Amino acid sequence: MSRFDYHTGTLTMDAAEGYVEAEALFEIDALWSRHRDRYGMRSIQWVNNISLDSWTFDGRKQTRETAVALLGEDEVARQEDLALIEWRQTAEQDDADEYADQMRDMRHDLAAE
Repeated sequence: MSRFDYHTGTLTMDAAEGYVEAEALFEIDALWSRHRDRYGMRSIQWVNNISLDSWTFDGRKQTRETAVALLGEDEVARQEDLALIEWRQTAEQDDADEYADQMRDMRHDLAAE
């Protein structure tokens, strides 16, 4: 099942003010397995795309196009690849935790009836 995931990471750049780290939101189009193992885990089978969705600088939301204008396409793509690595390190466990929370809430709701 393909779905979009979002990862909050960092966009870094050398600016006139010096080295800048800006909070960035990356959109990831990933294909997840349909079945969960006994621990509630699913695996990421394929990542179709990752893209810088937006980033915040000086309190203002910026676009990917602005980042490309400032840093160049190659640098933005490099930072998207780094964000993908960071996301993959925790995505499967985060998904399993979310599933466990949903199951706990469902059991709680059923017990309350």
